[in-house]
Amino acid sequence: MCVGYGGNRQAMLQKIEAYMRKYDMVKAGSHVIAGVSGGADSVCMLLALLQLRDIFGYTVSVVHIEHGIRSIESMADAAFVQDLCRQKEVACRVFHCHVPDYAKQHGMGLEEAGRQLRYAFFEQVRDQYQDQDARIAVAHTSNDNAETMLFHLARGTGIRGLAGIAPIRGPIIRPLLAVDRQEIEDFLKKAKQDYCQDATNTSMQYSRNKIRHSVLPVLEQVNSRAIWHMNQAAADLREVAAYLHQQVQKKLRVCSSYPISEGRVQIIKEQFACADPVLQKEMLLALMTELSGSSKDITKTHITQLQKLFSSQVGKQVQFPCQVAALRTYEGITLFREQAANSGQEPMAFDQASFSFRVIEWNTKIKPQISKKKYTKCFDYDKIKNGFCIRNRLPGDYLVIRDCGCRQKLKNFLVNEKIPANERGQIPLLADGAHIMWIVGYRISSYYKVTEHTKRILEVTFYGGKEDG
Repeated sequence: MCVGYGGNRQAMLQKIEAYMRKYDMVKAGSHVIAGVSGGADSVCMLLALLQLRDIFGYTVSVVHIEHGIRSIESMADAAFVQDLCRQKEVACRVFHCHVPDYAKQHGMGLEEAGRQLRYAFFEQVRDQYQDQDARIAVAHTSNDNAETMLFHLARGTGIRGLAGIAPIRGPIIRPLLAVDRQEIEDFLKKAKQDYCQDATNTSMQYSRNKIRHSVLPVLEQVNSRAIWHMNQAAADLREVAAYLHQQVQKKLRVCSSYPISEGRVQIIKEQFACADPVLQKEMLLALMTELSGSSKDITKTHITQLQKLFSSQVGKQVQFPCQVAALRTYEGITLFREQAANSGQEPMAFDQASFSFRVIEWNTKIKPQISKKKYTKCFDYDKIKNGFCIRNRLPGDYLVIRDCGCRQKLKNFLVNEKIPANERGQIPLLADGAHIMWIVGYRISSYYKVTEHTKRILEVTFYGGKEDG
């Protein structure tokens, strides 16, 4: 159903212009792709972008997504947007999809599925412009921001969740975050501009609608400027989050092998323990998020599990639902992205009691005898950089196969040795970070060989193998 509403249009435009300048949302000569659903917010955004384009020097086009949810009403919305664009002489592209099917296929809710499809279409159009400064404008308002804050707070969140919706994220801009819905309705009424109403926006089966229609009105009764105050708090929290991010990035380079390489990173326990507890949690969250590609499935419980792992026995491994795993090592913890490294075989847990470790001082007068046994090996102790542990293979593992320092991926070594795929994950490895010191039962890395320059020897014996002769 389309309606008309009816304020100071110029004041709102000035507010939007100032907000766009504050966050440097658009560049002169660039293009803005406006996501227009036909609702009040997106129609208002389109009108504002058109009236401000001469001031900023950008061009505008429109994308409308027909989600296939409300049948006839959905098609009517698409027709309304196309007609509006013809009136305003703006290029318009309409995409048709079926969100319910996509949601079912990918095991997600309708809201999340719709959001994924929308942004995929937006990016598709943006790529066609071949302009790195091209922007995608979406019509989130200050009300949406307040709803998002409450939604995150209700289901459990940290500072980033309470920071609400970012004004700009990559190519996505949100020029209406500075205004509320009442201002938008007043603007449209003054402009005598119709818009479409989505019946699903009133359905109380959606969590956000419950917040919109039942929670925010009560808060505005407590304080008429509740939404404004919440948006100010969100802006403050975004600054805090940005500062925390900077500190975390600095500290990660001191406490770990960051940046992440080949899907893994090592956290040094001694240095990590010196960091402030707030930074400790943020560092762990940042690493898990980067490894998994999203923070969506990472909870405070997972961060707590990871913290407890520092106090666990060396060799203990924990799997997380976000496709990240953690291994307790002598130096601390190795975090890595889980892959099918064991060809479907579950990783084998190695009993540390099956190994013995002895450090021997190299005496120039009485040189210790270097063991030739298959399951007792000696290593140059002072060449160990990250500490050592017994573990399964991980993505990115390698060893040095020649004295000249030539490297070989562990995977390639195992293939060349014709070790069956279902057995490769069962071989214990003595590892120094990603560098494999000893493939137990096979060979050691040439890098750790004892030489005339060795000062201390690490002697390792495995009691689970059978010696030759």
